[in-house]
Amino acid sequence: MSCRSLFAMLMILAFATVAFALPNRRPDQGLNKEIRHDPAFRAGFTDGYHQGSNDCEALSNSYNDEAGPMYQQASDGYTPQYGDLTTYQKLFRLGYIAGYKDGWDFNAGQYPPFGAGGGGP
Repeated sequence: MSCRSLFAMLMILAFATVAFALPNRRPDQGLNKEIRHDPAFRAGFTDGYHQGSNDCEALSNSYNDEAGPMYQQASDGYTPQYGDLTTYQKLFRLGYIAGYKDGWDFNAGQYPPFGAGGGGP
């Protein structure tokens, strides 16, 4: 086997591995249950979901989960009872990114709206 053939096979294997591995990774996959139920994460997820859904619906072909005023400010729903604003913003942004992906994927038809079993009677 020539060096070119070996190199080509390795490149194809590398691209295939990346292509099949990356789409299954969720931004919130490694987060514990407490973080996912935190008010900041939930507020960010909701805002991100709506923005991702709208961006995909508009056929913008511009997946940008870290842009826009909601992500930049990351203070929607904040009250002093939630503690430090900086901590709130970090969790909000984690939620926003996860929600944006879910909203985008839903409108792009990446998964059915009611789960694998469907939602109808």
